[in-house]
Amino acid sequence: MLKGKKSEKVIDTIIGKETVIEGKIKLPTSLRVDGKIYGEVDCSGDVFIGKSGYVEPTIKAKNITIAGEVKGDIYTSEKVYIQPNGSLTGSATSKGIIVEDGGVFNGKSTIEIKDSKTTSKKKKNETTATETPASNG
Repeated sequence: MLKGKKSEKVIDTIIGKETVIEGKIKLPTSLRVDGKIYGEVDCSGDVFIGKSGYVEPTIKAKNITIAGEVKGDIYTSEKVYIQPNGSLTGSATSKGIIVEDGGVFNGKSTIEIKDSKTTSKKKKNETTATETPASNG
């Protein structure tokens, strides 16, 4: 028997592969998208875009992980993760962005940090980046 807690991310809402949603989605928990969303996603938890998932034009969440495709603007209170098959075209505002080898990010990023003296958020870096999959061979 294991003692201690294992940290697992629980996904509360799943948008299925064949599902297409048009309009605003607002939820207090986490979300996984395997279908298509055309509209604003406002999530208090984490958002995971599966390999077959597609979202445009806006996502707001704690963390956003992209294995599928996102076109538009994303805002996180924590981090953006772009996995090897993931693609983000647009802008990202967060505390950090991780693009894995093979992931694609075309757009503008703004990294926000908290200033420990004033505890207010400041924009630290603003960059325009284009990441493309590495060629093998």
